[in-house]
Amino acid sequence: MTMEHSEEVLQSPASQRLREFLRARQQAWQQGVPEFEQFERELHEGIMNLERECIAQELARYDVAAERIEVAGVSYQPVLQAAETYLSTAGPVRVERHLYRPAGRNAKSLCPLELRAGIINGYWTPRAARQGAFVLAQLLAAAAAALFAELGAMQPSRRTLDRLPRTLSAHWEGHRQEWEAAVQAQETVPAPATTLALSVDGVMAPLKAHAAQRAAKRTAAGKHASGPAGYREVGCGTLTLYDREGQRLQTVQYARMPESKKVTLGQQLQAEAQAILGARPDLQRVYLADGAETNWQLLAEVDQVLGGSLDRRLEVVDFYHACTHLKEGCDAIWGESTPRSQAEFARLKVLLRTMRQNLPLGLS
Repeated sequence: MTMEHSEEVLQSPASQRLREFLRARQQAWQQGVPEFEQFERELHEGIMNLERECIAQELARYDVAAERIEVAGVSYQPVLQAAETYLSTAGPVRVERHLYRPAGRNAKSLCPLELRAGIINGYWTPRAARQGAFVLAQLLAAAAAALFAELGAMQPSRRTLDRLPRTLSAHWEGHRQEWEAAVQAQETVPAPATTLALSVDGVMAPLKAHAAQRAAKRTAAGKHASGPAGYREVGCGTLTLYDREGQRLQTVQYARMPESKKVTLGQQLQAEAQAILGARPDLQRVYLADGAETNWQLLAEVDQVLGGSLDRRLEVVDFYHACTHLKEGCDAIWGESTPRSQAEFARLKVLLRTMRQNLPLGLS
């Protein structure tokens, strides 16, 4: 089968066009020095064409043509044979495949090709979905689409990229605890690590449609708004390992869509911390957060479950929020925005910064 597959590739239209392109390029040198950027772009396009043909041929092998198939004890009958487009790492490929359906007019069809090849959401090949998810972890969908367009291989649209994490997240949530535990079991703690820092924060994101109208109704009813209209807090947390000099060694990041009291986020941070401390119980714990009371409540709950000696813990508030509280204290003692209050705040802020810079382990 390997010999047959190789022969198909060598005789494919894309392969022939690529050979013709390379021969033409050799001839172009006889007339002078040709442009290199154009060569690089056209060579990439030719190779992507060939790769798409190879992927389409290989993907077609995953199709099943039969009078009947059985999946999980259910019998399926063939209902349709038609071409479908899938997104591979080299771009879209079109493949003929069969669909099957069990008895019943409203039953959902099944595509053996997609099941056997691991197609994601009826469109993405596994590796294409992996690359899409990785880029979306770094960039917003619009910027990710622009990046893929610049790279010149697969070029998913912004809307297509938007839908991908929703599909993956829904599947992940059904197995989250099991799969996160499996990932944690494979993690290692660098030998130079001396400190584990746990941090919690949040960011307000616009999530509610027609929020302005609802906010106006609440105001009219005398209800106090808890935040910007239409915005809810997305929770995020990190667990970071530092060495004795305060150099960051590695970070595990978690984020959750809005949830009351960030309950799931707290469970994730707790499980991750337990896995790390299970391997290295000697690590000092440092808790980092801003002045939000809910964040410190979450960290306190995590700390209570982790237990351990009190002398192995340290709490750190970021400098900006510490200064905010310092300013409020100065105003309360010497009067709001009075010369004395301003002078004392300026003096104490320098002192606070000096204390911050002298924190142990470089965790200022």
